[in-house]
Amino acid sequence: MACFYPSIIAAAVLALGCATGAVAASAPDADAQPAAASSRDAERQEIQRVRKALESRRVQEEAACYQRFVVDSCVRDVRARIRVEDMALRQREVVLNDAERREKAADRLQSIEQKDQEQRAKQAAGERPAGMSGAPRDPAAKERDRSLREQEAQQRASQQQNKQAAHDAAQAQKAAETPSRIEESRTRFEAKQKEAQERRAKRDRANADAATSGRTPPSTLPYPPSSSAPLPAQAPASAP
Repeated sequence: MACFYPSIIAAAVLALGCATGAVAASAPDADAQPAAASSRDAERQEIQRVRKALESRRVQEEAACYQRFVVDSCVRDVRARIRVEDMALRQREVVLNDAERREKAADRLQSIEQKDQEQRAKQAAGERPAGMSGAPRDPAAKERDRSLREQEAQQRASQQQNKQAAHDAAQAQKAAETPSRIEESRTRFEAKQKEAQERRAKRDRANADAATSGRTPPSTLPYPPSSSAPLPAQAPASAP
């Protein structure tokens, strides 16, 4: 089992690196974007399928643990294995989200650049955009305006990308913390169950020892009346 975790983590890191390289290589190609989006959707569906199968396997393996003598350690091992495999799935999701975010940012920049080109073409043809009046501006001023617009567009795209990255990081952290909280709740519940079982076993042993030695077993509840115990006296009935 000790060799199992590094192999999965190494595979996840390798997949992450390969996917990141593929994203970087395909980002400039706008024609490949529809195919990339379709591929991401298919991979997300595959991740969901694997995750459902993983959850089903966890339930089955935990149920099998309760048939063994050492239940706690068996359940911990099962959950640790499942958690490592789920981490690999989450790494794949991070790569997909990053690729989608880069693609959307590139689309926004391309749209802004296309609008700027159309506006420059109209200005070169002698048309003036609506709202502009007065003498035409010199080419240097036009170039400065164009450069400023491009910088602003890139800044907006960068801000949006950073915002999306922060959101994805927060979601990933929340998803990573959720199994830990569930594990803690289950551990507390199992500890309480174990304590209750130990108390019952202790009480049963005390009752058995008392029965063997002829002593009265301890009990917090009154015993029902028996044939050897005197019945409580009844009040005399009142005369009519």
